[in-house]
Amino acid sequence: MVKKLSVILLVVFCAAVFYNAAEAAKPEPALQVPRVEMALAFLRNQIRGSGLLDSFVEDNSDYSYTYDDALAAMAFLSAGDTASARRVLDGFFNIGSQPEGGFLHRYYASSGMPADGILGAGHNAYLLQAMNMYYMKTGDAKYNMLAQGIANYIINLQAEDGGVCGKEGVAWKSAENNLGALSAIHNLGVAQNIQYYRDKAKEIQNFLIAECWDGQRFLTGEDDTMVVTDTQALGAIILGRQYSNGAYWIKNYTGTTKKYASRKTVTGFDENTDRDTVWIEGTLAEAMAFMVAGDLDSFNFYKTEAEKLFLSTGALYAATNTGTTGFDEDFKHWQAVAPTAWYVFVCKQDNVLAKK
Repeated sequence: MVKKLSVILLVVFCAAVFYNAAEAAKPEPALQVPRVEMALAFLRNQIRGSGLLDSFVEDNSDYSYTYDDALAAMAFLSAGDTASARRVLDGFFNIGSQPEGGFLHRYYASSGMPADGILGAGHNAYLLQAMNMYYMKTGDAKYNMLAQGIANYIINLQAEDGGVCGKEGVAWKSAENNLGALSAIHNLGVAQNIQYYRDKAKEIQNFLIAECWDGQRFLTGEDDTMVVTDTQALGAIILGRQYSNGAYWIKNYTGTTKKYASRKTVTGFDENTDRDTVWIEGTLAEAMAFMVAGDLDSFNFYKTEAEKLFLSTGALYAATNTGTTGFDEDFKHWQAVAPTAWYVFVCKQDNVLAKK
């Protein structure tokens, strides 16, 4: 009886092995529409009455984050869809900037009204770069004065060492914010042929190299040794391949593999060192950094891994599961604008944040 039971268990085990192997080997069905077009369709579908995008599907909040809107506008421009980019930028044009020259970090997508938004440097840098990109691609100067107002707001946050503080009244200067400001203000100077902005961008670059680059990787900010992924990816994306070492260095600290289905896993990057989730936006940014470094094997690997969380809606999830960011917020397993826009950049192999 024991022998017969052992044989039965062996048969069941072998069947399970063969079933799982067959499932793993089963090819994905051919897509009728390329993924990048599906991603762009998702972004268009998230545009609401104000022209801004609803940033997440599952949160049911109608929140539109300025950073996400800027990424979406750049994704549309990267794909040649100037009409959709114009809808987004018109949203900000109609809302109007704050008296200081910048925009809040969050609005309601339907109405364009403020949603307890904060005025700060980081998200404004990305919005400025979206306006730069629009002007460079179309020659339409509609947003040029608005762009200058944003740039002047960011420059007013500069300290004596050239670094940009996060917002009014604080002394901290994050490398991420300063990388974004460098890209946007430099490109404004190039696009509108204004030397003043190129000079101010050079001051920011000098700060980044003197105070944040330690020869191996970027500190998260001035005198801030916290380890995060996006700073390393953006260092390569914005300053070029000579600063790409951080994109490799970070793998030992935030690289991780997590389950996203019962038997499936995805390998990528968390934002911080607790490695409790795979953050898809950061993983795609890392893929772009590897492209800048000329490492197409790593570029293709992380692009393919991120695609495991691509949905039939055209969206990518923000993360494999709920996890901490390291900044008193959580990543959620929600369909999201930001990773979907980054996916467009990666598919197009278009480094939209590069200094021109």
